Amino acid sequence: MTRFTFRPAEKAEVPAVFDLIMGRVRWMDTVGIRQWNVTDYAGCYPLHHYEAARQRGDLFVMVDEDGLIVACAVLRQDDERWPEAIQLAEPAFYLHHFATRVGMKGVGPTFLRMAEEYALAQGKTRFRLDSADDNIFLADYYTAFGYVPVGTCVDGLYSGILREKVLIQGE
Repeated sequence: MTRFTFRPAEKAEVPAVFDLIMGRVRWMDTVGIRQWNVTDYAGCYPLHHYEAARQRGDLFVMVDEDGLIVACAVLRQDDERWPEAIQLAEPAFYLHHFATRVGMKGVGPTFLRMAEEYALAQGKTRFRLDSADDNIFLADYYTAFGYVPVGTCVDGLYSGILREKVLIQGE
C-alpha cells in the first residue's frame, strides 16, 4: 500500500503544482466538464499566485513515497466568497485549487482526510469549499464526504455552491 505525506509545498515544487493543476484543466476538456477550463483559470491564477500562497504557508501538497506530488490545494483562513458573519462564527480552513494527478485513483479522498486532520490540529472546527453549481459529479463527490451545501457564490464567470463540513475530533 502506498504511503502518502501531506505537507506544505516547498519553493521548488510550485511549478509542479501549477503543472498538476493545468493537467486537471486539460482533463476537464477531455471529459466534458465545464469549470476551470472555461474560466481562464491559468490567467486568473498564474504561477505566481501559487508562489504567493506558498510564501503565506497556504499551499499544500500530498506526495507519494517517491516524492511525486499526487494532490495539491491552497488552504486559506478566510475567503471573500463566504459571508463575513459565517467566517467569524467558527474557525475554518477554505479549500481552493484542489487537484489530483490525472490517473491517480483514490488520492482525492486521502488528501481531503489529511487536510481535515491538519485543520483539526490547527484548531479549526469547520472545513469549507465551493464547487461549480452545474457540476453534478463534484456535488455528489463532496456530499459523499460529508460536505453540505450552505449557500451560493458568484465570482466573475464562476457560479458556485458553498459547502461546509463540521470537523469532529477523532473521526
